[in-house]
Amino acid sequence: MRRIVTATLSLSIALSLMLTTGGTASANALAGGGYSSSYAGESVFTNKAAGEAGQFSAIFFNDGTRAWAPGIVGLLVCLSDKTTCNVASPNAAYASGWQSTTVYASVSAGVNPGQNGFFIYNFTVPAGTGAGVAATFNGDVGLIASGLMLRPEGYYQVNTTPAATGALTISPTSTSQPVGGQQQFTATGAPAGSTVSWTVTGGCGAVTNTGLFAATAVNSSTQPCSVVASASGLTASASITVFGAATQIICTSSKTTVTAGASTSDTFTITATLKDSSNNTVANDSATSITFTNNTPTLLTARGTTPDQDSATAEFQRTAQSGVALSAYYPSTSTGTGVISVSSGSLTGCTQSITIQAAGSAAKLVVSFYPGTISADGSSNALVEVDVTDANGVVISSDSSTSVTLSRDTGSAVCNISSGGSGGPTTVTSGVAYFSVTSTSTPGTCTWTASTGTTGISTGSATLTTVLSGSANKLAVVANASPKSADGVATLRVTVQLQDANGNPLTTSASQVTVTATLGTNCYGTKADASTGYVTFSDGTTAAKTSTSGAFSAYSGAVGEDTGYARFIFKSSFATTCTVTYSGSGVSSATADITFNAAGAATIACRFNPSNIISDGSSTAIGTISVVDNNNNLATTSGISVAFSGTGAYTTQLTTSPQTTSSGIAQYTVKSSSATANGTDTYTATATVSGTTRTTTCTITVSDTLGIY
Repeated sequence: MRRIVTATLSLSIALSLMLTTGGTASANALAGGGYSSSYAGESVFTNKAAGEAGQFSAIFFNDGTRAWAPGIVGLLVCLSDKTTCNVASPNAAYASGWQSTTVYASVSAGVNPGQNGFFIYNFTVPAGTGAGVAATFNGDVGLIASGLMLRPEGYYQVNTTPAATGALTISPTSTSQPVGGQQQFTATGAPAGSTVSWTVTGGCGAVTNTGLFAATAVNSSTQPCSVVASASGLTASASITVFGAATQIICTSSKTTVTAGASTSDTFTITATLKDSSNNTVANDSATSITFTNNTPTLLTARGTTPDQDSATAEFQRTAQSGVALSAYYPSTSTGTGVISVSSGSLTGCTQSITIQAAGSAAKLVVSFYPGTISADGSSNALVEVDVTDANGVVISSDSSTSVTLSRDTGSAVCNISSGGSGGPTTVTSGVAYFSVTSTSTPGTCTWTASTGTTGISTGSATLTTVLSGSANKLAVVANASPKSADGVATLRVTVQLQDANGNPLTTSASQVTVTATLGTNCYGTKADASTGYVTFSDGTTAAKTSTSGAFSAYSGAVGEDTGYARFIFKSSFATTCTVTYSGSGVSSATADITFNAAGAATIACRFNPSNIISDGSSTAIGTISVVDNNNNLATTSGISVAFSGTGAYTTQLTTSPQTTSSGIAQYTVKSSSATANGTDTYTATATVSGTTRTTTCTITVSDTLGIY
């Protein structure tokens, strides 16, 4: 409780009372006439920096006999003596939408005796405010028109600007580069007037006096390398990894032991990482095709690229993304050892073994809240999921008999079992029981414990947080599954949350808005074969979602979406980093990039630019042969030999064949043969891509008019 109750304040209150009986003092008099209040709570102190906006909220209980009306009762500005109120604030420069120069805020709705009144006001830290500056906002509840106090209690809140660290920092803190790659580093926090000097330790590269690092030699964990910034005795360093060509694949698994019969609830992911001869990850490889082979299909079932993907199409073929490929599986009902092998061309492959054990007996309860933070508005709900698991935390999906009871340990004023429900006992279904909890208007935390009363099954607990949320202010992207493969199948999910000005989630249904996702211009473009590609919404219907698109079905055994979120699903056969803007009425929008990468080198495409040239014996065109995926997205694969030759008599090939691709392309120049020969020539390109010979053609037209003269 941020209020001051001291001998000095007690004396001040006494003096206030004297004013109502004819005494004199500088403190404000009491209103009387049935008006009274008592302090009940407030939001946390803040640490907003210069130029940043913040919000405070204070709660006072109406313990009088007279109702409080908006515009009549307010949170008055007080001086540091805690008794002189309804005056101009010493922090007037911080004011942002206050009720007046002497009043922070009024109640937004009538407050009857026996109810809490909420006073919410905003502030903005003045530009130029120094580090470590504390601004104290003193106040008390009173009558706005007269300044009469209801009951002085010394409420105050403080914003303190962050203190200066005085440390030198370097950005980025690490980098992984191929030989020949570059990274620009920056240093901040250097003492005024000092010069930052740059050095490299470990011999993997060189750095300029402006912090530009160039990788020159492969290093490894046994030969660590770093870039070091120095200024006036302060230093900061960033770790460097310089990698070479891929020579091997390393396998890891998110789980090495799973439980038979757990099905998708025990999904695990095999990660295949491309490594060079020094065991560095080849982080720039987003083209190599990697094959996952399930050697034990009776024990393991493929689920998809990642556990949240909707389709398992082409489960065993993956294209590396930044040197890594993933494949997910779940166990069958049989026990044994599952084996997944991973390979790619001539690279040294790897094998991952998974032990599939018999399901254990029920040993414990695991309790979770969804979501973990909700609004303290008296109506927002959170779902409580109670899982019956074995000792390893695997849900006993065959259990539909255990009886679970949910009881509250702390926070009786913060949350309750939702109306129409109970804390049990409830019989689990497929190893899971659900309850629903509703917030009160008092912010805080409440802890709940689930128990069975059965010997051998331990209890489980979880804590829900409720916060005072202001009005709907902004949207924020809180989950983004980028990158995904541009194969037209993989789905990319983005979750948008509705928040107030301080970033608190808004989970009350009355505050929700409809969120519209708008694709940016970079979501559309041209592929290597000159065809058009674009990102699409996966549901194929609409770009608008409501932030109340679903509610928890707490008693039907189904987990629905939680209020306050809007979820979008995208897919694409077009490789791009695409900007999507999420907007809603009355709130600020959020913008985030989603990325679809080429699905891997599969074939080649060819086109001339320009496709028509003048028959003058000198005009030229460039034929570009691109290594592409199956959707004609450029796969930036270097080192592929491309042969190129023409079959006509209207152009002459100037570039010798073959050429080698660089960043996925090889180019040839041709020119018109004479000033009189008009016609069309066909050129054929041939290359071996991912072990298969690929051939394509493109045409160039020679004309004396080009159709424009």
